[in-house]
Amino acid sequence: MERMHKTLSRNGYWTINLIVLLCNFNTIITESCQSKNRTSAFLPADWPCGWMSGEIPFVFNFYSISGIQRLISLVQKGHNYLEKRSCLKFVEYDPMLAVKIKNFTYLFYNYSGVLESCCWPYYNRPVGRRMVLITPVCSLPSEVAHATLHGLGLEHARHDSFNEINAKAALFSYQCPDIQVKLQSFEGIRRS
Repeated sequence: MERMHKTLSRNGYWTINLIVLLCNFNTIITESCQSKNRTSAFLPADWPCGWMSGEIPFVFNFYSISGIQRLISLVQKGHNYLEKRSCLKFVEYDPMLAVKIKNFTYLFYNYSGVLESCCWPYYNRPVGRRMVLITPVCSLPSEVAHATLHGLGLEHARHDSFNEINAKAALFSYQCPDIQVKLQSFEGIRRS
């Protein structure tokens, strides 16, 4: 019995040391990700490391039978709207594959025929699936883009717009080749 206790004690210390080591390794990864870009200080708190390349993965809720074609059409228009005015690129994933990838954060578009607001700041997990609800009143590409920005982690007070510094950091987290043209387009929207 005493020999078993000593073995468990050693294994327990080993386990604790491994956990401490993994926590430190996780901090190193997080710090290096945050230091890659000068705008990272202004990014949303839950901005995933995987999005620093400017590629934002997304899936559609195909289990929502009603409105799936409308959802796909609206989201494509919203993504095109954002891609023309930012360095972001939206990449569609198979929902069954996205769910299986460990520590993978992606936008999960769902259509709701019940809700009446297009400005729905809702996602419940910083890592994994981030719900973006598209409603019947979200018919303009800019409205879908707005809902997408909430899914990216941007927030604003009621009846206000997004903070310009935070929005710019998220939209230009990656320096794309045509950044100057896209920055002018971003500035044009902000002034109008």
